[in-house]
Amino acid sequence: MNSTNKDSEPAYFAVLVAPVRYDKRLSPSAKLLYAEITALTNKLGFCYASNSYFEKLYDVSKQSINNWLKNLEECGFIQRHIYRAKGSKEILNRYITIFDKPMQINLNRPIQEILNDNTITLNSKLNISLKNENKSFKKLTRSRVLK
Repeated sequence: MNSTNKDSEPAYFAVLVAPVRYDKRLSPSAKLLYAEITALTNKLGFCYASNSYFEKLYDVSKQSINNWLKNLEECGFIQRHIYRAKGSKEILNRYITIFDKPMQINLNRPIQEILNDNTITLNSKLNISLKNENKSFKKLTRSRVLK
């Protein structure tokens, strides 16, 4: 193989992270599509391939690609950003961003809600710890008083 052919070959690889690989909600085809999107995302941080690109690549229908993308999006592994012409339904651009793990918490919650959750847990643990220390202290002082 000469260097000219080597230079013209694609220089990217696909990644199929464990959360996607083992997610039983995803079809095997959706997982493969996720890996392809990661390969196309590496260079720019987002994928701008059209559905027709994926249709030709995998030799499947438009509906199949739509279903796989919808499946990935509903499970929180991708997000599609669609930009339409002003006052029209015509799609100018569509970008796909990926997530290694699906969103676990709603980040739109007020910070106070998140802090309250943690405070309650920490206070409960602290109270239990203090009660146990207090019992130990009482036992120790009683034994010294009795002597």
